[in-house]
Amino acid sequence: MKSKNIKVAYTTRYPQSGITTVPKIQIEGRWLESLGFSIGSTVMVEYEQGSIRIRPLTEEELAAKKQQELQADLAHRRAEIAAMEKSLAAAYEGLPKVAESATPYATAQNKPSKASHRKK
Repeated sequence: MKSKNIKVAYTTRYPQSGITTVPKIQIEGRWLESLGFSIGSTVMVEYEQGSIRIRPLTEEELAAKKQQELQADLAHRRAEIAAMEKSLAAAYEGLPKVAESATPYATAQNKPSKASHRKK
C-alpha cells in the first residue's frame, strides 16, 4: 500500500451565528483516477476515531442509492398530490355537487318535428 502526506487545512463557513472555520482535507491528482476515483463518481467515506477510509461505491450500492432516491422522490410527489387534492377539495367545497339546468329539459311537445327539419 502506498501512502501520501496531506496537510489538514481549513475552510470558512458563515452560519447565522457568525464566521467559523472547520478542518478540510483536499485530495486531488491523476493518481486518484488510476485508483478508480474518476470525475463524477460517488464515493463512500467510512470513518472512526483517528481513521478515514474512502472507496468508490460498487454497482450494487449505486443501484440501491438510486432506488432510495427514486422512492424518496415518489413519496415527495405523492405528498404534493395529496396536498393539491386537499386544496382542491377545500376550494370546491362550497360548489354544488351536481350541475342541473334551472329550466326543465325540453319535452316532446317542445321538440321540433322531423318534418320541419326536412323543409329547410
